[in-house]
Amino acid sequence: MIKGSAEQQYKRIWEYCVEIKKTHEGSTMEVMFTPFRGPGGNPKFMRLYCCLEPLKKGFKDDLRPLIALDECHLKGTYRGQLLTAIAADPNNGWWPIAWAVVEREATEQWAWFLKYLNDDLEIENQFHYTFISDQQKGLDRALAEVLPNCEHRYCVQHMYRNFKKKYPGLPLKDRLWSIANSTTEELYNKAMAELKDFDNEAYQWVKNAPAPRHWCKAFFPTHTKSDMLVNNLCESFNAHILEARDQPIITMLEMIREYLMDRIRKRKSAMERYDSPTGPLINEIIENRVKIASQWMPIWNTMHGYQVKGPRGAQFAVDMEKKNCSCKLWEGSGIPCCHAIAAILLRNEDPRQYLNVCYSRGLFLKLYENVLQLISGEDHWPPSTMPELEPPVSVTQPGRPRKARRRDTTEGKNHGRRLRRRVIIHCRKCGEAGHNVATCKQPTNEQGQQDTSTEPVTQQPNARRRRQTVSTTNNVHF
Repeated sequence: MIKGSAEQQYKRIWEYCVEIKKTHEGSTMEVMFTPFRGPGGNPKFMRLYCCLEPLKKGFKDDLRPLIALDECHLKGTYRGQLLTAIAADPNNGWWPIAWAVVEREATEQWAWFLKYLNDDLEIENQFHYTFISDQQKGLDRALAEVLPNCEHRYCVQHMYRNFKKKYPGLPLKDRLWSIANSTTEELYNKAMAELKDFDNEAYQWVKNAPAPRHWCKAFFPTHTKSDMLVNNLCESFNAHILEARDQPIITMLEMIREYLMDRIRKRKSAMERYDSPTGPLINEIIENRVKIASQWMPIWNTMHGYQVKGPRGAQFAVDMEKKNCSCKLWEGSGIPCCHAIAAILLRNEDPRQYLNVCYSRGLFLKLYENVLQLISGEDHWPPSTMPELEPPVSVTQPGRPRKARRRDTTEGKNHGRRLRRRVIIHCRKCGEAGHNVATCKQPTNEQGQQDTSTEPVTQQPNARRRRQTVSTTNNVHF
């Protein structure tokens, strides 16, 4: 446990950085502080960037060039923002790359963060990389400044929240998501035409939204092998570090590092026991598409091609050798679509044999060999020649600070498997449901007995002890 108050921990920032660099050789720990020194005072802390070598190496060697960016509020004595860069592992789980403590979320802070991230990842071919965010204006400008040639996707869930303010309702929601999920330009144009026929004003809103290359699958490059439309990677990471975000700066950084060290061990151990060529989340996708594939009829051309016919006259062409389908989903995500799976099942083969290597169990285990190292207690940290830092200047944060993101009204309130019990009470005087004896309106005679002069009420036996329960179970998504 790191000792000292929030103020004292800022004074030991340099020593902590030296210890991390010593134990995690190749890591980047950069601190920015104010150049101004008051009379007899020290510089004030401004920002800290952290990129641990094992996490950086894991991304560069084993993962797809897809990076999710987001921020979350820090709730300690000295407020601020935590900027994060998160990748997707071979099971579509999250793999952290880097994080930074900054005074506020704005273009300047994002540009500072992205410049260090660019140097760490040695991004030379910007066209090869894809970033996904919640369309923050400061981040948008920073990416255009630092990495102008990278693909930048916008979270469709965030886009839908803005859309819903003017155009609520399930039919419009379904049509917007249908547009975003379109995998070809033809399907995109068809979905847009359907929205126009249904609600022309909503159509104009979507037409004036950012270009579809930012949020529609039909326009995503295929080399990324990901058709991700939402920024769930960062949301999940932020949710797992809620407790750490309340702590002083070094305590917070250590809680994050220790949590990641333990998580890497657990995930590697779980995959070693999992008997499958790919992870459980990918298996779930395959299983769902196998069910849909039963609606499609493939016709073999005696070579590598299959013409696949389905409901409402739909038809697609599948090339097993090139591992693509005319719907573009297989090529874009690296996971066979339902049309391809129909052809694969006709060949009596396992669809998992046709997955892109980025989803393999072997790559997952190789990634999670990048373990974090141990560090000594603070009494054994090497000294630093840098001046002690004072706590940062208090900065008013934009918006309302929250630990977790604000849930939309369209999202379920309950998450995970929960059992709710609703008890229907019965009155012990009259036996009817929905009230108790204190609120019973049935009249009584002078002896305190129920008045039977009115229409008799059939009393249920043992009404006081009788309870009717109704159980409901929320759906669970792996």
